[in-house]
Amino acid sequence: MSQELNPQLEQALDELADLVCQSLKNEGDDLVHRQDGLLKTLLMSGHQWKSDETVMTEVERRVKDRCGDTAMHRNGELTALTSRLSQKFESLQRWESKSPSEDSPAKPANISSATDA
Repeated sequence: MSQELNPQLEQALDELADLVCQSLKNEGDDLVHRQDGLLKTLLMSGHQWKSDETVMTEVERRVKDRCGDTAMHRNGELTALTSRLSQKFESLQRWESKSPSEDSPAKPANISSATDA
């Protein structure tokens, strides 16, 4: 990483890593419920511009630091979880970057501007 991440990014990445560790240890399904909010936090805080690493790489590294043995023995599952997180992050990124005209054509603001009346 070339730049230091801000505390909000660090906290979101740490929380994601903790939730992935819990999932690997079968200690709950909080990851499913909280992942979207945390990924959106990363997106809105500018993770894609402030880090040279992908979300998947960052989270995977933190998971290995936090729950090393479990992560090592369940590496396939860890890769699957972080890959899914990365796909969700990229999907959010695409959705946030769409301009309104891509979804539908512009519409008149009110009825009088839509007619010749």
